[in-house]
Amino acid sequence: MILRIVTLIGALSLAGCGTMTDFRAGLGGGASRPATMTPVIAPAPIAPVTPVLTAKERLVAAIEGQGCELNATNVGAVLTNATITREELLQLTPQLQSEGRVVVSGSGAIRVTSAKCI
Repeated sequence: MILRIVTLIGALSLAGCGTMTDFRAGLGGGASRPATMTPVIAPAPIAPVTPVLTAKERLVAAIEGQGCELNATNVGAVLTNATITREELLQLTPQLQSEGRVVVSGSGAIRVTSAKCI
């Protein structure tokens, strides 16, 4: 008796396998899609490259941002914007002066001589 029940269940299970419908064709897959189609993948966006400025370039840009002159009243803001120390300022000033990029006055003020500071 148990053997007949197991055989009947097995036969019914196998009978359902032959009548399965392929639903992929209606969902954009299967035979309705050409085999040569490849998925389109957009390239990843490229982040803009920020140039790395040297300490001299940062100092000149910071002085330009303070009205083209470094003096006793704005020295703190210039050093902060340029991310340099007072010691670096003392080292960079003669280099910039020899390159003709700054002029040092007798009062200790430093004036940038760039296209932005005419």
